[in-house]
Amino acid sequence: MSRNITQHLENFKRDGLTIFESQLDVTVLDQWQSIFKKELEQNKNHPPKGNRHDTYQLIEKYPNFALSFVSNTEVLDFLELLIGPFVSLEAMAFAATYPTTLEEAIGGIGWHRDMWASIGRTNDYLPPNAVNVLNYFPDINPEIGAFRFIPRSHRKSIFVDPEMKRQPHPEEQLVYPKSGDTLFVHSGLLHSGTGNHSGEIRYFVSRFYAKCWYPRREQTDIPAIQSFIGEAESKRDRRLMRLFGKDDLLLSRAGRSGTRPEVEIWQKWVEEDRQYKLATDAA
Repeated sequence: MSRNITQHLENFKRDGLTIFESQLDVTVLDQWQSIFKKELEQNKNHPPKGNRHDTYQLIEKYPNFALSFVSNTEVLDFLELLIGPFVSLEAMAFAATYPTTLEEAIGGIGWHRDMWASIGRTNDYLPPNAVNVLNYFPDINPEIGAFRFIPRSHRKSIFVDPEMKRQPHPEEQLVYPKSGDTLFVHSGLLHSGTGNHSGEIRYFVSRFYAKCWYPRREQTDIPAIQSFIGEAESKRDRRLMRLFGKDDLLLSRAGRSGTRPEVEIWQKWVEEDRQYKLATDAA
């Protein structure tokens, strides 16, 4: 699908969120449904605490599919526009939110910002330190529970009183992504899920990407990831090496900021990385 990347970038800077519609194809959707079914069967004797269950270490369990999913070219291209050529996978997980009564569902709502948010110093746009890339299953509707956010809260000193953390906000906006849509969420954006009072489980998959100097929850010493890094090294693919924290240019590049606008420097480094890889492809 052809996308207006300039418009998506403007949306993200203005609102803190943008959505790539129909970004996942049917094969990927079917694979996720298979994983959800398998994990549900494995956990049937271990009911979740509350109405939500999170599953991590998906790369270790489903290496080929998961590694392909987190290294999606279209996603990484857009992330490099948002945080520069420093994109690293902090963690991937999926969450299963089980249906509850309407009263219980309302009680489960909680406003939050994601890790490493930096807000309040200026009302100008600041590039995020991290971006949460989300996919929902099945199609979202009011009963299964919308994604909600406070537009522009990544650029304002907006805070939610603890007593109101689980209540609707007067400035909130609800979105209803379909299966296959991909959401990009600024780490400084105030957001939350809403209650699931349908008759089915709501799933979302989170690929949480951060600048590569931040620590990560994802275990990188497992054979699948080490093999992935080794293959990326053999192909001189700096972007895929960086995805799991290997970046030999980090310190040298960090010392070259301040001479040109940040976006221009990022574009230059992205192009350097592409040319470095192409030199191998042409050999």
